[in-house]
Amino acid sequence: MIARVIVTPKPVVNDPQGLTVKQGLASLGFREVSDVRIGKYIEVNLDTSSEHEARERVEAMCRQLLANHVIEDFRFDIEPERKRRYQVLGQELTYLWHKDADLKGCDCIILPGGFAYGDHLRTGAIARFAPVMEKVGEFADRGGLVWGICNGFQVLCEAGLLPGALIRNASLEFRCEWTNLAVERTDLAFTSQCEEREVLRVPIAHGEGSYFADPATLSRLEQRGQVVFRYCDSNGRVVPNANPNGSLHNIAGIVNARGNVLGMMPHPERCSEAELGGTDGLKLFRSVAESAMKVLVS
Repeated sequence: MIARVIVTPKPVVNDPQGLTVKQGLASLGFREVSDVRIGKYIEVNLDTSSEHEARERVEAMCRQLLANHVIEDFRFDIEPERKRRYQVLGQELTYLWHKDADLKGCDCIILPGGFAYGDHLRTGAIARFAPVMEKVGEFADRGGLVWGICNGFQVLCEAGLLPGALIRNASLEFRCEWTNLAVERTDLAFTSQCEEREVLRVPIAHGEGSYFADPATLSRLEQRGQVVFRYCDSNGRVVPNANPNGSLHNIAGIVNARGNVLGMMPHPERCSEAELGGTDGLKLFRSVAESAMKVLVS
C-alpha cells in the first residue's frame, strides 16, 4: 500500500510563508490569487495488504508525528496494490516488493537503478539477499526474462546471475552524463528491435559502474558473445575516450549464456520519452514487450 499525506496549517493559523508566496505571485501579475497555504506532502509505503489496516495506521502516524494537531490539518489517500498498475507500451506493469515470495505472473522482472540499502558494504551486496531474489533466481533458471539496470546490474552480479562485478569508476567520481552504446547482439529478447551495430544514446548515473572480471571470465564472455553493449563514440567506434568509467573492454552490458538475463549500467528508462531528452531506450522496452510473450518458461 502507498499513502499520500497532505499536511496544511489550520485556517485560523497565520501562514507567513503562504503570505510571502501570495505577495510574490501578485508582483508577477497573478492578482487573482486570494490566499496561499503552504503545507507538506508525505508519501508512506506500508507493507500490508489490508486497506482498512493501512488507513488506521496512517491516521495514527498523522496524529502522533506527521502533523501537529494543534496548528495543522491533514488528509490522506490510500492506493491499494490492485491500483498500482499502469500501462507501459500496452503492457501491464506490476510492482514487486523486496519481501515478496510471489512474482505475480510477470513475464519480465526488471531490477531498477537506485542505491539499495545505501550501497553499504558494496553495491548490491545486501540487496542480493532480499527474499524476492530467490524467486528471481528460480524464474531465471526456468528461462524467464530478468533485466538489471544500474544498481539492478550490480545486484545480479552479486547474486551470481551474471559474472563479474561493478567497481568504482576509474575517475573515482560519480558520473552523470549521456553515453553512446554500440549494440553487439540483436538476437536477444532485449534488443530484437535494434539494428546490428546500431548506436544508442543512453545516459548513465553511477559511481561504481566500471565492469570488472578476471581474464578467464572476460575471455569466455567474448568468445560466447555475451557482451551486448559497449561504450562507443557517436560513430560506433569502441575507443577509450568513449569509456566513461573504466569498464574493461568498454563493457556497458552483458547477458548470461542462455540469453535471458541482461545487466547494463546505462539507464534506458531515462531516455524513453522525448521530454527526457531522447527515446533510444524505447527500443529496448519495445523489444522486451514484444518478446516476453514468446519466451516459454518451462
